[in-house]
Amino acid sequence: EATSFVGRARALADLHALIADRPLLTLTGPGGTGKTRLALRFASDALERFPDGVFFVDLAPLSEPAGVSSTAVAALGLREEPGRAPDDTVVDFLRRRSVLCVLDNCEHVLDAAAALAAAILRTCPAARVLATSRELLGVPGEAIYAVPPLAVPDLSARTADPDRLLQNDAVRLFVDRAA
Repeated sequence: EATSFVGRARALADLHALIADRPLLTLTGPGGTGKTRLALRFASDALERFPDGVFFVDLAPLSEPAGVSSTAVAALGLREEPGRAPDDTVVDFLRRRSVLCVLDNCEHVLDAAAALAAAILRTCPAARVLATSRELLGVPGEAIYAVPPLAVPDLSARTADPDRLLQNDAVRLFVDRAA
């Protein structure tokens, strides 16, 4: 991580509990709330839990939904095979593996990301998918975690104690990034 991770301890605990029971967990919320950052921290924390690996599939640069499966193939370190659907390459690789696959920024390629997640869930019983999106994937069995913005302190008092303000996660994040 290029910058420090601030707050979200409760969210991380919630995510660990949710993914234990559900094979697909989608982090939702408006842009800028920290969905990707939370997913990356969760994935890092979960490395020991997934002995066959944690894979990050960055969908943000895609302009066409057709690139979702090919991007996943590349993220898994695989090569596409002529005449074979990239989805098949992905699920064949993951079929007997205990992995976490992070599908990041799904909203602009939602149907293709949902189809890939559904294929993984259908054929890879030990795999888990963590998705980030402004919208739900709509896949049966999907667990949803709404990532709220960090709460700001109550500034209704005329004076604010700087030490108390620095105990607030939003203020700490602002100060950290400003520094």
